Amino acid sequence: MAELGDFSRLPASGRVIVGLSGGADSCALAHLAVGRLAPGRVILAHVHHGLRGAEADGDEAFCRDFAAALGVEIAVAHADVAALAKARGESLEQCGRAVRYAFFDSLAPGAEDRILTAHTADDNAETLLLNLTRGAGPEGLCGIPIVRGKVLRPLLAVSRAETEAYCAANHIAYRTDSSNFSKEYARNRIRLEVLPILKAINPGAVRAMGRTAALQREERAYLEGEIEALLAAAKRPHGLGTETLRAAPDFLRRAALKRWLEGFCPGRLESRHVALAESCLESGGAMTLPGGLRLDVAQGVLSVEKPGESPAFRLPVAAGETLLPNGKRLRLTEISGPFGDENEKINKLLFKNALDCAIINADLVARSRLPGDRFAPAGRGITKPLKQIFQELGLPAVLRGDAVLLESGGKLAYCEGAGAAEEFRVTGKTQKALLIAVEAGESSKEGK
Repeated sequence: MAELGDFSRLPASGRVIVGLSGGADSCALAHLAVGRLAPGRVILAHVHHGLRGAEADGDEAFCRDFAAALGVEIAVAHADVAALAKARGESLEQCGRAVRYAFFDSLAPGAEDRILTAHTADDNAETLLLNLTRGAGPEGLCGIPIVRGKVLRPLLAVSRAETEAYCAANHIAYRTDSSNFSKEYARNRIRLEVLPILKAINPGAVRAMGRTAALQREERAYLEGEIEALLAAAKRPHGLGTETLRAAPDFLRRAALKRWLEGFCPGRLESRHVALAESCLESGGAMTLPGGLRLDVAQGVLSVEKPGESPAFRLPVAAGETLLPNGKRLRLTEISGPFGDENEKINKLLFKNALDCAIINADLVARSRLPGDRFAPAGRGITKPLKQIFQELGLPAVLRGDAVLLESGGKLAYCEGAGAAEEFRVTGKTQKALLIAVEAGESSKEGK
């Protein structure tokens, strides 16, 4: 019993925040942590959720006395979870969890600090079953992660019966939350009604589900690498390349789409959104995502953006950095030549995004597109409507209002993505050039 729990993942130094509800699991964890770690490292953390009235007050008093008996510091937070949940449109369980982890995080600012929670093998089995009833995919069948950021769960392979036995053997008192017996919550129904039936079929059901979750986590770890590789291969300046995604196996494409879309609407994405996105990927078109975002498939690119035209802008610019109204940063740097090169192709590549300062005979202006704009890309020998240039670049229509143009003497000298115009390009005769760099800002709508 003395070797209960796995504390091997803890750094050698730093604070160790132990979430303490007052129940058997968290009291056992706190007792184990204090016994195994150096004095002063452990801080207990208790959250009063503003629910259950006098019972919750009793939990707080118990936790304070428990910390004093162990000789460790305790931090206590009070929150009106019912009011917060209503304001946020969340369930009490979701909101309470968010409040707890926010509090724990605030107590563990250091790089070596860690947070311990008392989730057990029973909690893991309950989570796996709950996810299964909701139609979760492989990720949901991984159960509760042993490690997530700074959060560690040393008791995840330990049963609830074992923590209660540990408390009994070490004369550790604990509290029992009456809400654990309420069948109003789905998790409680699984704990009180479903798990007993499964244990009757197989007394080792909880550990068996733990092994299943562990295997799923191993497979998920491999899949993570494949997802990252696919997203890297599909990455385009304004989103993801549709051909690369379509060529991927179905399950991998879905997983990659889910991961990418979660970057735009974290915590709000549902399986139906992923299914609709996959349909757009196959057939083209657009759809609405949570938060008022719009997914669009056009010119071989899948992109996500906020609807609404970017504000038109026009302002004089000079060497240095300028924050543009569309959120992008324009950086202009003067460099001296000569720039001649025997290999003209290399010269064009190196100075695609540069202008010959001698040709800029008027103030340089950064602006957005205008109706009737035409552009002559360097080395092409043609002049085309800017719309056609954008089409060739694969720039989705909804992002074209963000494209940065530079104008000199009433002529377009540069187009973001296309480079310098023929008349303004750097040649072997150029003595001074203006290097151009455009960086997406926080308000830019380009794909992540």
